[in-house]
Amino acid sequence: MKIAILKTSISRKKLLKGDFTPDSEEIVGYEEVDEDEFYGPLVKIFYEKIKEASKESVPN
Repeated sequence: MKIAILKTSISRKKLLKGDFTPDSEEIVGYEEVDEDEFYGPLVKIFYEKIKEASKESVPN
């Protein structure tokens, strides 16, 4: 899978207000990565959350 590497800038004023929208973004390059390595950590996080939510929503 090909991913883009971004250079992102956010002003301090925005950060202090809790606004994390970038002021500018620039594509620096591209990189080929393994999909399992890229998505693996997200799957682990969301699997646990979905597992817990399904236990709570299913009546016994």
